[in-house]
Amino acid sequence: MKRLWFWGALSLIAVAWVINIAIYETEQLDGPIVLEHYIELPMEQNHLFKIYYLTNKKNPTILQSMEVNGLSISTTSLNNDMWIYDNQNSIHNTPNIVQEFNHHLLLEADFDASMLSLEGVEDKSLTTNVFLTFSDGTAKDFDIGEIHVTPSTVKQESKLTSMSTGGTSNGLHSSIYVAQEQLLIDEFVLPQILSENVQVKVHYEGEKARVSDAIFQSEIMPSWNDVSQPLAKDIDWPIDLEPRASVGLYVQIDPSFTTAIDARIEWMGETADGEKFIAPLTLQHIPQLTDESLQKIIKLARDAS
Repeated sequence: MKRLWFWGALSLIAVAWVINIAIYETEQLDGPIVLEHYIELPMEQNHLFKIYYLTNKKNPTILQSMEVNGLSISTTSLNNDMWIYDNQNSIHNTPNIVQEFNHHLLLEADFDASMLSLEGVEDKSLTTNVFLTFSDGTAKDFDIGEIHVTPSTVKQESKLTSMSTGGTSNGLHSSIYVAQEQLLIDEFVLPQILSENVQVKVHYEGEKARVSDAIFQSEIMPSWNDVSQPLAKDIDWPIDLEPRASVGLYVQIDPSFTTAIDARIEWMGETADGEKFIAPLTLQHIPQLTDESLQKIIKLARDAS
């Protein structure tokens, strides 16, 4: 009886081992998967942007360079500490790990927007397909969403300055702006790629009024529904602001949105003298993947290959 029990237990262990191996093999990626991005940045040295990608946890591959219009730039990220185990690479002690899963890693790589400067080329807007090179030898075009790198602008005195910014862990961000002179402000318009997952409410109490930031005034960090201001689409644009009057924008980014956002969105207006100006609003979103969204991204990538 003891012998039968021993062989039965050994058989169960063997079956479990085979199943685990099968699951492991099924979960392994054939190559890196790059997330969708919306990036809109000026071409300046102090502006870095990140590319997020999935790789296998065991024997991961590292994004090394990007090639755009024949110009190759290397990542500025700190080197990942790599060590060899069982003839395969492993990562440890690195700030480039964004999330860790059972079989996969979500990694980030930094790039310098100023390195994309092409002398004599006016249109520096980059979109959709970018040639990426990884440490495992993968080198091909990836559809990464949209990247727009705009020419550097001449520094000018701000007409609409940021008074305060804030945010919550559930994707709510606030920005309060103060007019430095008499201003007429146009409607704030989101890029189409973001419109379904990013919402904007506007706190405006008249051309002379100053507004307070609900996020900082609340003892408990509010939710999107706690902000009682109207949606941007329901405001009667344009709006007037006298000197020192203010207006607030409250932006809700869907926490489950799997597109990475790093953008300086242009908010336009003009002075009483008819001078046009732009006030940039920063939108940033680092995807936090659930197991469900991870599997969906992997399935879509495999179906497309």
